[in-house]
Amino acid sequence: MVSSSTTISASCASKGSPSLSPQKKITLKVKAQQDGGEDIYKIGYGAHLKKLMDAYCTKRNLERTTVRFIFRYKELKPRQTPAQLMMEEGDIIDIVTDQGGG
Repeated sequence: MVSSSTTISASCASKGSPSLSPQKKITLKVKAQQDGGEDIYKIGYGAHLKKLMDAYCTKRNLERTTVRFIFRYKELKPRQTPAQLMMEEGDIIDIVTDQGGG
């Protein structure tokens, strides 16, 4: 099992929320179902998850359209933030890749 860490720089996505600090970051684990590989990403608590999704796909040389990101049994959308999903430090996002075929 290979584990690596990536920090994603992002400004706070929710502009109207004074209680949310743009400096606050959260560490999330991204775990692939197929090979059990795990990557660690640090992302702003108010940043869109698109940044994490794009970074993961680039690192693994995958097309974004072939990968689904799952958290608490629900597929994540790129414009969601860790704050909206009430994610906590060390939470795990599961990766499911679509198997082509007929």
